[in-house]
Amino acid sequence: MKAQKMMMALIVVSVLVMSAFTLGCTTPTPTPGNQTGTTTPAPQFKQYTMATGGVAGTYYPIGSGIAQAANNYSTNFAISIESTGASVANCNLLKDKGVDFATIQNDVAYAAVNGERDFNASGKLTMIKGVACLYPETIQLITLNNSGIKSVSDLRGKRVVMGDRGSGSWFNALEILKAYNLTENDVIPSAVKLAQAAEMMKNDQVDAAFWTGGAPTAAITELATSNDIYIVPIAGAERDALMASSPFYAKQTLPANTYRNVAWDTETVTIMAMLVAHEDIPEQDVYTLVKAMYDGPQPIFNYTHAVAKKIVKTSAMDGMSIPLHPGAKKYFDEQGIQTP
Repeated sequence: MKAQKMMMALIVVSVLVMSAFTLGCTTPTPTPGNQTGTTTPAPQFKQYTMATGGVAGTYYPIGSGIAQAANNYSTNFAISIESTGASVANCNLLKDKGVDFATIQNDVAYAAVNGERDFNASGKLTMIKGVACLYPETIQLITLNNSGIKSVSDLRGKRVVMGDRGSGSWFNALEILKAYNLTENDVIPSAVKLAQAAEMMKNDQVDAAFWTGGAPTAAITELATSNDIYIVPIAGAERDALMASSPFYAKQTLPANTYRNVAWDTETVTIMAMLVAHEDIPEQDVYTLVKAMYDGPQPIFNYTHAVAKKIVKTSAMDGMSIPLHPGAKKYFDEQGIQTP
């Protein structure tokens, strides 16, 4: 019995020794692209944030469409959107790394990168890089048809929404007033978002409102369903002076029937909306985002908003006012599209 127990113990020890020897001599199977035998860690999944604008404007839904295009294409990152005060505020959020991407106006982008206008104090925000120009933004000066306001000059002494302070609308309103020899002090200014401005106009709390955004704009469309509105023209010598003061303005005609009961063309001006990124976003991620926007399974062109139909790669460099992010440049170079 003792001899049998001794034999069993020797067998167990032999098995353990052989197992240890076998494990110690086994060579790990290399993974594809990894010839050292070590395990390649999976790429870290990243969450990015895109600053847009007010929910009643155009930046917010277009930002949603861009994020949707990217999220349905990329396996390494996702983008969520944030409602903000729009262009000027978005530049400051990028500066502080509060967001990673943003939609802004191309004139505001130029001012930010060159430390001009609203960015004199902050200095040159050269960390902001261009990704793509998106669509023309129509500058719309809205009033009710019975207000008596038929020209920008008629705004003197009136209650005027200039746009959300820190937005491109405010930025443009100041320049348009200047072209008509007016200043902020010549009107009674309000700084609110467009949705609130529309409500204030319904309740006779303001007389007119500036808005820079893709037309038709949801909040203006909604206002026009229950009120007869008038789009004040920006035209003539004053428009020429405005365009001479800034290279980013272009003439535009807002077509008749863009809004209910506005059955005539309205002369105005436009600038370009653009997508920008912080310079620290990896080149490959920006490249993937741009490719998703234009070539992915759900490109922005197919998004439900009417303005999305204007977002095409062939016009992405029209109005590009700042240096490109390397990831964007890589994509457009591949497409044979000339970049600045």
